[in-house]
Amino acid sequence: MSGRLIPVLLLVVLFLAALAAMAWGWKRRGRSQQHLPVPADQTLSELGEGIAHGPVDAVYVDTVLAEQPLERIVAHGLGQRARARVSLGDGGSWRLERAGAPDLTIPAADLAEITSGPGMAGKFIGGDGLLILRWRLGDQLLDTGLRLARRTDHDLLLSRKEHA
Repeated sequence: MSGRLIPVLLLVVLFLAALAAMAWGWKRRGRSQQHLPVPADQTLSELGEGIAHGPVDAVYVDTVLAEQPLERIVAHGLGQRARARVSLGDGGSWRLERAGAPDLTIPAADLAEITSGPGMAGKFIGGDGLLILRWRLGDQLLDTGLRLARRTDHDLLLSRKEHA
């Protein structure tokens, strides 16, 4: 029996070391991104906007560096996947109310582009299944990916890119 115990213990130690290395890397990445300002969290009404569309159900996939879909932003909870309720304000601002993560508001003035794509860190689905909001946080350009529950909402919100 001791002949089997040693390999099992080695595997357990290796597994725990891998988990510790991942946690250390996540924290290190977060510390390296602390220069980013805390994102806005005002409601649309606090920005002086009404709701043009929504709220609609979605999955907040994550936020990455613009045009770098594998470079996740973890500072300020932006890398945390969550269920979300997404609303578009009549002035062009976006409100993302996330379950278990800080809410996020992207003011219209910070929005650069609305596109769709096949995926980013945390979710690859192919085609144009993710709605991607490109926006500026401080002097950093970011992409936030949303997987909307209904394709009609995806198409309607994507059509708003002419107004971005």
